[in-house]
Amino acid sequence: MNSMTALFEDYFVVYEASNGLEGLEKCRLNMPDLVISDIMMPKMNGYELTEAIKSNDRTMHIPIVLLTALGEDERRIDGYKFGADDYIVKPFKFDILLARVNNLLKTREQLQRIYDISAPINHDFGVKDPVLSHMEALLVNHFRFRKFSIPEIAELMNLSTPKLEREVKRLTGMTPIQYINDFRLSKAKNMLQTEERTIFEVSHVLGFRSLSYFGKAYKDKFGISPSKTKQI
Repeated sequence: MNSMTALFEDYFVVYEASNGLEGLEKCRLNMPDLVISDIMMPKMNGYELTEAIKSNDRTMHIPIVLLTALGEDERRIDGYKFGADDYIVKPFKFDILLARVNNLLKTREQLQRIYDISAPINHDFGVKDPVLSHMEALLVNHFRFRKFSIPEIAELMNLSTPKLEREVKRLTGMTPIQYINDFRLSKAKNMLQTEERTIFEVSHVLGFRSLSYFGKAYKDKFGISPSKTKQI
């Protein structure tokens, strides 16, 4: 048994894989709360595993920690481009890795509670395309709805900005920023209807730059003000 697996079994249910391909299969089968992977693995390396997990609608929300050797900064940058959530440099102390894992799991739990990530958002576009799902997941998980730009999102999706703009326009008739704002407004309506939050709190957690802008955008989309929604 892997020594790291033995250590983690004191705290979690652990699924161990001997190579990247087996790891992907176990991930899809067991839907773990988090994945820890080495970069160098047979059959499928850590980058390929990360990309496969993050490009699938069912598994894209799962946090991924990659293990890397000291000084491999370029590899770390590559990993983030594929969607890795964190890095641990080898050699490492187990208590540091455990603390990072617990922090990622706690953050994920908070995001699920705040944004209800698992709940479907109805944009009336039919079945959600992987491009749109990936973009939404990055907005929620990576940017936390804040300080994002379309070029940054495109880079994390391994697309050029023009390519992302063309794909979103083809799928929705909107620009990426229009689609993201529509997604945030749909989320805002759901939160106002189902959660005990003030209008300011909803506007703030969804990253709107001002309460007045949020109110105007919300009314333009739904025909009523956020305060009217809370009263319904």
